[in-house]
Amino acid sequence: MSRLELAVVGGLLVDEQGQRHRDLGINGGRVVEVAEPGRLGDAERTLEASGRWLMPGFVDAHFHCRAPDHPEREDFWSGTAAAAAGGATTVLEMPVADLGVSTVERLLSRRRLAESEAVVDFGLFAGCGSLSQAVIQGLADAGAIGFKVFTHRPAPGRGAAFDGLCLTDNSELLQALTLVRPTGLPCAFHAEDDSLLQFYLADEGGPARPAERYRDSRPPVVEAMAVARLVVLAEATGARVHVVHVTSRWALDLIRVAQRRGLALTGETCPHYMFFTDAEAQRLGVWAKVAPPLRSAEDAEALLLGVRDGTLQVICSDHAPFAPADRDGLDIMEAPSGLPGVEIFAHLALDAALSGRIPLGTVVRSLTSAPARLYGIYPRKGALEVGSDADLVLYDPEARTTVRTEQWHSRSHASARLFEGASYRGRVESSLVRGELVYQKGEIVAARGHGRMVRPEVEVGSQAGGVPRAARR
Repeated sequence: MSRLELAVVGGLLVDEQGQRHRDLGINGGRVVEVAEPGRLGDAERTLEASGRWLMPGFVDAHFHCRAPDHPEREDFWSGTAAAAAGGATTVLEMPVADLGVSTVERLLSRRRLAESEAVVDFGLFAGCGSLSQAVIQGLADAGAIGFKVFTHRPAPGRGAAFDGLCLTDNSELLQALTLVRPTGLPCAFHAEDDSLLQFYLADEGGPARPAERYRDSRPPVVEAMAVARLVVLAEATGARVHVVHVTSRWALDLIRVAQRRGLALTGETCPHYMFFTDAEAQRLGVWAKVAPPLRSAEDAEALLLGVRDGTLQVICSDHAPFAPADRDGLDIMEAPSGLPGVEIFAHLALDAALSGRIPLGTVVRSLTSAPARLYGIYPRKGALEVGSDADLVLYDPEARTTVRTEQWHSRSHASARLFEGASYRGRVESSLVRGELVYQKGEIVAARGHGRMVRPEVEVGSQAGGVPRAARR
C-alpha cells in the first residue's frame, strides 16, 4: 500500500461494536486501514491519540441555521463551527429558512450558501407541503436528506419561513406520506396537534405566571394526539415516519406500540428533554422556551428508558439559535422557541453513559450509526471502517467541564442559559472531517467552506420498501 497521508495512533476506538485499541490509516479523506496498534505503514502525518477515545464523528440529525434572513442569530459558518466544537462532523439541517425549503430552487440555493460557509459536512431537509409528486420527487433527486413536516400552523409572522412545511389536516398528511413513500426517504414530523394547540392557546382561565401559561398551552396530549395520528397514517401508507424531539412518556408509548406492530416508525429525543425539566423552565422562563416544552421528571426518566431500550434510536441537538435580543423583555407567549445546543448535546449524552445511566454503546450508536442509517448515509458517515469518510472525534473521557457559554462558538451562545453552569464529564478535544482537522482544543482550524453536502442512498420498490441501503445490511 502507498504511504498513508495520516495515521491516527494510540487511541481506543469506541463505536457501536464496542471498544478496542486500533490505529487508523487515512488517505483521500477516507479510512483505508483499521489496524491493531503498531501495524500501520508509514504516514506523512501522525496524530497521537493515546489516552483518548476515537469515535465516529457525531451526526446531528436535527439542526437549524438562521442565515440568510437572520445571520445575527447564526449562519452556516458559526453554526457548523459550534457543531465541530461539539463533535458533530455532519449536521442535517431543517428546512426553516428565509423561505421554507420546499422547492428544488430553494434547496439548491441552500446548498450553495452552506457550501460557501460550512466547516463540517451537511445534509438538507426539504418540505413536502406542495403535495406535488413532481416537486417532491425533484427534491429527492436534488439530494434532500429527508422531508420535514410540522403538524401545526406557523407562528404569526413566520409564514414565509414555514412555506411548504406545515400540514395540519389528516387528508393532507395522508397525501404527503403517499407521495413521499416512493422516494424512499423518511418524513420527519414535528408532532403537535394543531386543533388542540388552538384550543389550549384560547384558554383564558389559565395560570397567571408566564412560564406556567406557556407550559399549559402545550400539554402532553398535544404531542400524543399528533403521534397517534402519525401511527395510523404510517400504517395506512407504508411510509417511513420519524418523530422528532419526543418529549413525553405518552408519545413514547405510542411509538413503542407502532414499532411492535412492525411499522417503519422511529423517534429521536434531545438532552434538554432527558436531563432538564419543567422546574428549570419555571425558573428561567422565556430563556428555557422550547416547543414542545420541557416536561416533568417522570417524562424525562421515561425518555432515558426509551433510549436504553431502543424505542428512541437517535439523540440530537435540535440546535435552534436565537439571539438574546429576540427574547429580552418579551412575553413568553410571543417569544420564539428554541435553544442553541449543538455544542453540548453529545457531551451531555456521553456524560450519562460515563455515569452509568445509559450504556455507552447505546449512546455512541444514537449519536453516530443510528442517525446515519436512518437517513441513508451509513457507513460513509457514522462509522470508522475501511471506506468510511475519515470523520472522527478525539474525546478525553477523564476531563471535567463546567459550562461557560461565553466560550461557545454559536452566535446565540448568550441565549443558552439553560446550560450555563452545567457540569459534565468528558470533552471533545479534536474533530476531523474527511481526514482534516476542523476543531482542536477550543479553536476552529478549518477553512470556511470545507463542508460538503451529503446525499442519501436509498433503494425504492415494493420489496425494499423505501429503506436506505445501509439500514438493510
